Amino acid sequence: MNNEKRILTLTAGSHNLVHLFEGILPPLIPLLLIQFQTDYFHLGLAVSVFSIAFGAGAFPAGMISDRMPPLQLIRLFLIGAGITSMLIALIPTYAVFVILVGISGLLCSIYHPASNTLISHTIALKGRAFGIHGIAGSLGVALAPGLSAWLAAISSWRLPYIIYGILGLLLTAYSLTLHLSHTIHPPSSHPKATPSSPGIDMVRLLLFYGSAACLGLTYRGITTFLPVYIGLRVDMASGFTNAVTWGGTMATAALLFGALGQYIGGRLVDRISPEWMYLISIAAGVLAVIGLSIGTNLTIIVSAILYAFFYFATQPIQNYMLSRYLPDHRHGIGYGIHFCLTFGVGAVAAAVSGYLADRFGLQSVFFFMTGCFLISLLFSILLQLRVQKMSRLFPPDF
Repeated sequence: MNNEKRILTLTAGSHNLVHLFEGILPPLIPLLLIQFQTDYFHLGLAVSVFSIAFGAGAFPAGMISDRMPPLQLIRLFLIGAGITSMLIALIPTYAVFVILVGISGLLCSIYHPASNTLISHTIALKGRAFGIHGIAGSLGVALAPGLSAWLAAISSWRLPYIIYGILGLLLTAYSLTLHLSHTIHPPSSHPKATPSSPGIDMVRLLLFYGSAACLGLTYRGITTFLPVYIGLRVDMASGFTNAVTWGGTMATAALLFGALGQYIGGRLVDRISPEWMYLISIAAGVLAVIGLSIGTNLTIIVSAILYAFFYFATQPIQNYMLSRYLPDHRHGIGYGIHFCLTFGVGAVAAAVSGYLADRFGLQSVFFFMTGCFLISLLFSILLQLRVQKMSRLFPPDF
């Protein structure tokens, strides 16, 4: 196996795992309501603590990724998050549970800036690599609800934390088989600034980051409450005895289509204008979330599938766009800001959504998510207009 394939194997496996860590809690909400004698708001708050740490740590992790080997940071994530996950399984009180969940989020925050920097510096076909990497992450997002729910059904809510922790230690061992003496910088596929070009266009970056932050809100709000929403609003099929396993399984089935979105987005972004693909994907996502808000039964399932496909299609597009918008030596901090906004700002959605669910019912969460999607769509339209304007001014280089 050549070096690029080994790097992609490690990053794909780690990307899958980071989203398993991220997605443990939501499908276990019905069990944790009983375990901690609490409500939706406090469990949404626990998800927000993870997400705030997940996002806030991404910025310094991105800065560090420009200054030290990103492979070392990936190893730190794997061993740290693996051990912390197993510790969470041993903790019986809500307060300590939330503290450890926050530590887990901080350790997981290292992963995305480090892995995207490693890929952008060591793999020539970036669009394809980001697509494969994204597929692995989407599978982690998709598997987390169903796998966590079924593991909990076998034993208790603690078992998923133990199993995922062990996987972290196994991937740590695999990472030790990779030894990169230096970071490879293949020739960039995008042109650099020249005296006739604008260099880094800050307006374009701000529009991109604004859209990404709003998408982060939708991601956190929807993935947090989709399993319990499906469990309560979609009629159970025969063979399912409780809403936990039913909601988790159906959420997994729907979210699996996110991997297909990642694949198609990653394959097409090397050939088609990424800004147009980004805008179209977000517009389709708006329609899907409206379907989640007002639908019942099959409409909710179909809408969840479409949401997963189009939301996750944006991720390799976003990663590719940033690799074009920034010079090589700024990729780490660029990805750090990106994931800080996506997961950090997105963290607010879990607690706010929990409050809305307690006050107005679970359906109100998805109306809120529709509003966030619409704001992201507005940013993406402005981004497309900006790109068109600058392309006319700087046609050879922009």
